[in-house]
Amino acid sequence: MTPSVGSSPVATPPQRRSSVKGIAALCFLLGGGMGFFAGVMSVKGGRDFIAGLVKTEQKASVGSPITVERPAFRFQHAGNWKIDVADKDYDADHNFSVETPGQSFVMIQIADGILEPRAVVETHTELQTAKIVKQATRTPFTRWGAYTGEGVLLRGKLLGLMQGSVRIFSFRSGESTYTVVESTYDEDRASVSPGFELIERSFHVKQPPPER
Repeated sequence: MTPSVGSSPVATPPQRRSSVKGIAALCFLLGGGMGFFAGVMSVKGGRDFIAGLVKTEQKASVGSPITVERPAFRFQHAGNWKIDVADKDYDADHNFSVETPGQSFVMIQIADGILEPRAVVETHTELQTAKIVKQATRTPFTRWGAYTGEGVLLRGKLLGLMQGSVRIFSFRSGESTYTVVESTYDEDRASVSPGFELIERSFHVKQPPPER
C-alpha cells in the first residue's frame, strides 16, 4: 500500500538531514522506485540527533577525491565525505547519499524507468516546501554538470530556523531517470560548495553495451 504524504513526521532541528533525505526517498517511492524501498522514510532519529549536536562542517577535501564506479555511472566525491551505507534505503545502484562531516549532503536516486523530470522536481518541491523549507524562494535551472533536465533551487529557513537551501535536479538518460538533491546551510556553503561541484562535474552516465 502506498503511504500517504501526511504520514511523514516533522523532525526536530538536528534531524534536518534525515528529514530532507526522507522526503526525497518518499518522492522516489511515489515516482516509481517502490521496488527498492521497504518503508517510506529514512529517519535515523537517535543517531542524527546526538551527532547533530557535536558535528561541525569541514572544508571539502577535493584534492584527494574518492571515485565511485558502478555499472551504470561513475563520479568522484571529496575525500572526507562518505556514502551512508548504513541507511536502510541504501542501494548502491539506485539510492544513496554522499554525506559531509556536518549536516550537508548530496542524495542521488536512479529510477529504472522513464519519468518526466519536471513532474519529479515538482513532487520533490511540493513535499520539501511543506515540511522543510517553507516560504522558500524558487529559482529554476536546466543544467547540472553535463546533463540537461529540470531543476529548482529552494532557499529559505530550514525547519524555520537557519537559512539554507535544497537544490533538486532531474534528468533522463536512456531508460533511467536520475534525480539529485543537494542540501546545506548557508553558513556551511563555502566549505561544501567545492564538494558539490566535484560531484556535479565528475558525474557520468555510462552508455549501455550494444545488444548482440
